[in-house]
Amino acid sequence: MPELPEVETIKCGLEKSITGKTISGFDSDWHKMLNKPLRDYQRLLKGLKITVVRRRAKMLILDLSKDWHFLIHLKMTGQLVYASKVKCVVGGHPIEQGYDCLPNKFTHATISFTDKSHLYFNDIRKFGWIRLFNSEQLAKHLEDMKLGVEPLSPAFTIKYLKNWILKRPNNQIKKFLMDSTVVVGVGNIYSDEVCFYASIRPTRKVKELKDKEISLIYKGIRNILQASIKAQGTTFRDFRNADGEAGGYSKKIKVYGKYGKKCPICRSKIERIKMGGRSSSYCPKCQK
Repeated sequence: MPELPEVETIKCGLEKSITGKTISGFDSDWHKMLNKPLRDYQRLLKGLKITVVRRRAKMLILDLSKDWHFLIHLKMTGQLVYASKVKCVVGGHPIEQGYDCLPNKFTHATISFTDKSHLYFNDIRKFGWIRLFNSEQLAKHLEDMKLGVEPLSPAFTIKYLKNWILKRPNNQIKKFLMDSTVVVGVGNIYSDEVCFYASIRPTRKVKELKDKEISLIYKGIRNILQASIKAQGTTFRDFRNADGEAGGYSKKIKVYGKYGKKCPICRSKIERIKMGGRSSSYCPKCQK
């Protein structure tokens, strides 16, 4: 699943292509990905303009004219493809031949624009969704999701982090970092990297953390996410940026997915454990 840097990268690429475009039509063959009947999408969307492309947590938000909004989640295998006569912009899961002969068998929603260009939502496993809300409904939906703060926003401070540690003292550190009610966007990849940055084992409980370690976790979250955004995300097998290219941060990964290989600092063998059904990689010597 794309994490925060990957979705931010897709957002930045798409906003250059679709902002200001007017919708001429909408179609979908997978109505479970919608929150209203298809005919309502078609009736409400025609003639609306895309005004802003933004992100909340791991979701994209397309702000539309007349107080409407698309909320889009790519989930595990979703892909957005913007196609016009002069360019093709791809973001998300690298579906082989996913942007050939569009729409194709992977295409489950299509936003058409008056200039004859299109935004296609492709998805192999059909877990992703595209929902239509007015401003009040969107605010309520996001509130019900109980999302934590954005990790690169001014609201994310060391004091904020310490307050949540007091609320969740028995959480393991990796689980705590991945809890979207605390802070959004720190998924499996970046939680491993943050723990390595702070020299902390992912299995430790947050109540054991010293002030210096909390400070390192805080700095690690911000520094690593900012570096990944700058490098346009991380790629292993399920992400492409909004130009269809692999994210560059994978070259800077220290421990995630590298179990059995040597630690870049001490050269010890990186180990792997299972935590909550997810694999976690760490250095047994560097991380205490």
